[in-house]
This record gives sequence, structure tokens and C-alpha cells, in this order.
Amino acid sequence: MRTRLLLLVVPSLAVAALATPVVATASVTPWPQYQGSAARTGDATSAPAPPYRIVWSAATDIGDASHAAGIPAPVVANGEAIVVGRQSVDAVDLSDGSSAWSSPRSLGPSSPPAVVGNTVLFVEGGGDESVSASSSPSASPSATPSASSPGKASSAPSAIASPSATTTTSTLVAIDASTQRRLWTVGLSGVSHTGVIVAGGVAIVGADDGTVTAVDPATGKQAWSVDVGDHVLAPMAADETQVYVCVRPETNGTAQLVALKLTDGSEAWRYQPTGSVADLGAPAVASDGATSTVYLVSSDAALRAIDADGTQRWAEPLYTATSGAPPAVSSDTVYVADQSGMVYAFDRSTGAERWRFATNHGAVGAPVVTATAVLQPTSDGVVTAIAPDSGHRVWEGSVADSAVFGLAVTPDLVVAAHTGSAPGLTALQPDPSGALTDVASPTSADPAGLALGWLAAAVPLTAALVLIGRSWDGRREDALLAPAADEDLPVDPWEADLEGDT
Repeated sequence: MRTRLLLLVVPSLAVAALATPVVATASVTPWPQYQGSAARTGDATSAPAPPYRIVWSAATDIGDASHAAGIPAPVVANGEAIVVGRQSVDAVDLSDGSSAWSSPRSLGPSSPPAVVGNTVLFVEGGGDESVSASSSPSASPSATPSASSPGKASSAPSAIASPSATTTTSTLVAIDASTQRRLWTVGLSGVSHTGVIVAGGVAIVGADDGTVTAVDPATGKQAWSVDVGDHVLAPMAADETQVYVCVRPETNGTAQLVALKLTDGSEAWRYQPTGSVADLGAPAVASDGATSTVYLVSSDAALRAIDADGTQRWAEPLYTATSGAPPAVSSDTVYVADQSGMVYAFDRSTGAERWRFATNHGAVGAPVVTATAVLQPTSDGVVTAIAPDSGHRVWEGSVADSAVFGLAVTPDLVVAAHTGSAPGLTALQPDPSGALTDVASPTSADPAGLALGWLAAAVPLTAALVLIGRSWDGRREDALLAPAADEDLPVDPWEADLEGDT
């Protein structure tokens, strides 16, 4: 069974036009993997503060709302923002948004790349999984995972393969960012949606047949490959010793979180929540010294914290289920958004809810946390900035007219990858002429404001009711006070029953 990302298209504001081009500065702190690092915490140690303005927009091969598929989230390295599109990997110069290079790839679901030095690692192939493919008779076929005969990736890199028009399985590819020359390719046994994660000196990918494969990023030589069972669809997370893989059941059953040792792929532990939970989404892992905690969202609308030994520390409910994107994790707080666009802040240690903010925009991408804001991309092209301490919205702006899939952050820029009528990358930088807001969530209670509002409405309403009541009483006084006429009145059967009447 294949899982396909169906995009919710919601009308939005048009992308703001700039009267004069503004050149961004070149200061860059690498964001070389999805959500910044192998931990997937989305924690930006250095980032620009809101308010923002659009500094440039660049077209890439992400696809419009009906053709995009997967997670085309950006990474940043070597002064470039890189995103995996439908049939190309595109790099954009951070300073002005000009095209740096583009490398072809076989058609397949987009997934986040990873950059090691000057090498870009990405996955290609698997066929068309876009919304448009379901109604297209010429759509490329897709591989279906087989539970009875799980495949394995080859133990050595294959001959360097050029992109093909139609492939039913995925391939892990390494290219030189300077020349776009293919360095090596490794064929996988299924279609990969996880993107590439680099940790412990190996590059790791998962496939929808349950295979997780690790290779040497310099040579493509296989380090290990294991079958964890069922489907591996979501991006993985890793700390210094283990990689954390969410396994989704093919039909009935409950999803599991599996910890694999980076050294040899052997299983360290396996966590399974109680009840029927079909999906655990993409994990994020935060480390405190030698101890790690994995945070993940689940299809039963809950955020869970899993300790280093695989036991559940806490679980907290959400208003609705999430899209499966990983939560963002700071030094003391976990931030997550559900599909309705409600953004939450939970205490990392106890799970106590600190605040929630209703953005009134659907959310598909993962949040990013900086020192000054929690940045939430939305399904209608808006990026919302919420103060980490108060939970109040301090800025909001439109960057596209459809879904924003992910953000990458540098000290000077916030780069958003989005679909829509002009799919690609859009960069935000601080706006000197902009203004911050201080907007509480529409769902927040304000006792003082509610009391004043009630009084403002109640006084004239009460006066009006008194006047109406006097007029009505004057007209009805005789009828109300007159004795009842001697006539047969209907009898309440329940009253008769209580009085013992027959």
C-alpha cells in the first residue's frame, strides 16, 4: 500500500511585490539537513527577528498544487539554498535568489536532501505520486512494498546511473555541488519518502518496504541494511549513537518507533503505543548530556515524549491530528502544530502545556524555533511568527498562494519552500519599516476584556428590556392577573401519573 501526499489548496494573498530589488547579505550558518540537523529539532541558534519582508523569490521544480508530492523542504549550505523538486534538484544563491545550478533527477516524490562538505545527497525515482497522477492514465507506475519478500539495497554502489524517465524504485544519489557530477548511486529496494539523514558518519535512507540502509557518504559503500517491518515513510531523526525510525503498519496494527544503533543498524529498542495508532509521524530528538528524548506526534492527535530506554515519559492531547511533521524543540520547550493550524508549546520535561495559538491557517510543514519567534508555515502560503514566551502572534505574512512545505534559517534569512502558482523558494529578511504586533490567540480567555465587553453590552440591553417589559406588562396586566376561566384545561399526563390519577 502506498501513501500519497494530497495537498490542500486554500486561496491566499498574492506574493508581495517589491518596488526595488533588495540584495540579501551573505552571512550563512549551515542548515544542511531537514529541520537543521540530524536531530530534526528545527532549533535555529542564529536567525533574523521579525517583522519580515520578501527579499527574493526563485522558481524551482517543486510543482504546482496538483503536481507537488512528498516533502520538498529546503536545506542551506555553501551559500546556497537547495531543494529537491519533481525532476530536478535546484540550488539558489542566497545573496540574490539567482539560480546557482540545477541537476536532473528521475521523477519521484520529493524528500529533503542532505549536504556533507561539497557533496549533495538526495533520493530520486519512484514514479509520480502527485494529485494529478491519480487521474492521469499515463502516470508512471509505482512500486508496491511486499511484506513477504523484503528487498535489500546493494552492498556496493552501482554504476553511476543517469536519471531515467520512469523508475519504480528509488536511488540514493551523491553529486558534487560545484560541478553537479554524479559521484555514486545506490539502488534501493523500494520507493523512499524519508529523505536523507547523515549521522554517525553514515548517510541513511528508509524505503516503503521497511528497509533502512546506511552508506558511506564519501564512497556510497553500504555500511548496513536492516528490515524494520512494514513501511518507513517519514523522515528519521538521530542523535550521536542511534537513528530513530517510525514504522507504519500496512493495514491493521499499531505504528512503532524503532531505535537502531548507528554503528551496525542493530535494534536497540522498540516502542509501541497502547491502542490503535496508525502513524507516529516524523520524530525529533533532543539530548541532555548522555540522555536523549524523542518527541513525536501521532495519528491519535497526541504529542509523545519517549525516554532513552524506549519508555513513554508523557503524552499530551492536541485539538486535531497533525500532518506528521516533526515538532520543534528548544532547550526547554516542544512546539508543534496540528492540521487545524493550532500551535502549541509544551514543557519538555513534564509535558505541561504552556500556551496554544490558533493561527486560523491549516498547517502541513514543521515549525522552526528561534530566539525571538516560533515560525509556523501554513497550507495557504502564510508564515506566522509567535513569541516563544507569551504565545502571542508578533508577525504574519504571505509568501505564496499555496502550501509552504518547510523553512530553512540563516542569520540573515528565512527561506520558505512552497508550491502554488509560482512554486519555488522565497526568502524573508528583517523589515526595518515593519511593525510587530501583539495578538493573543482567538481561543484565549481574557477575563477583564470579557467583563468590560459584557458590561458594555448588558447596560443598554437591560434598559431596552425594561422598557419593552413595561410596555408588555401594561398591555397584558389584566389578562395575567385575571382568574382563570372555568373551562376544561388539558391535563399533563406526567403530572397525573405523579399524583396517582388514573
